[in-house]
Amino acid sequence: MQINTDADYIFFASSSGHCSLDCQYCIIDPIAKHQPTLNWDDFAYLLEQINYKKAGFIFSGTGDFFAGYKKQERLLQRLLEQDVDIGLDINGVMIHEFSELTDTQYAKILHINLTLHYQQLINKNALKVWEKNALLLIDKKGKDNFVLGTVLSPLESALWEDALVFFEQAIFSKTQQKIVLIRDVRLPFEALDEARLQQLQQQFSHLIDETREEDFAEPFQNHNAVLCPAGHTYFRLWHDGRIQGCPYISELMDCGNLKTQTFQPKTASFQCHQPKECDCYVIAQLGKMQYLE
Repeated sequence: MQINTDADYIFFASSSGHCSLDCQYCIIDPIAKHQPTLNWDDFAYLLEQINYKKAGFIFSGTGDFFAGYKKQERLLQRLLEQDVDIGLDINGVMIHEFSELTDTQYAKILHINLTLHYQQLINKNALKVWEKNALLLIDKKGKDNFVLGTVLSPLESALWEDALVFFEQAIFSKTQQKIVLIRDVRLPFEALDEARLQQLQQQFSHLIDETREEDFAEPFQNHNAVLCPAGHTYFRLWHDGRIQGCPYISELMDCGNLKTQTFQPKTASFQCHQPKECDCYVIAQLGKMQYLE
């Protein structure tokens, strides 16, 4: 997710330890259920530690952001009262206090990535709720700051067409918001799946923005080394409080814990010779990766 922020610090925050859905293609295994979550006290401590410099938060990862706290806690609103930019990656089943934010607060949400998990919405009897929330999100943020996608998994290929029909009737016909088709990264497509995808791309070409398969290594194909801010001004926050500069580099794995109120950033950026992961891609998209060779 690209949020185009000028923030001094970037935090990729898997703040929630719970997801209200049970998607069988979820990359989180097991699916997060009723685990610890970050609260306002945790974020207040973090903002104090960075001397209240501007912070960019990308909320994604383990659980759904809104499923991690109760509406009366108003975590999103309290964060938006600070000097922050925010990106949200959500499933849209609940959006808590989002509808009650001010225009100034909406302006600090630079990007929303909403996913249509069609099978689960049917199972949870949540199609109408999701539709209402999706229309509100689009209305408040506009199509230029919004990506709406759906995962095409071979496990649910029988419902691909139904999902797009629902999207056309519920969202596209009312907003002209297009959809991104996201190929399941864990399961290969068989010939029948590829044929079905091609047919859907033709049938629904008017409402499909693109078909995407994540390739985090792509920005680094012509570079053997980078100077990375991970551990210095870029961090992963986990729902149990752990702070990591990078979950793949041993010397950057432990930068403190919000639950124990410890924060130990590195004094300089890290020279890395293996940029290929999700975090690397995010940092590059934000324009904060320095290419060395």
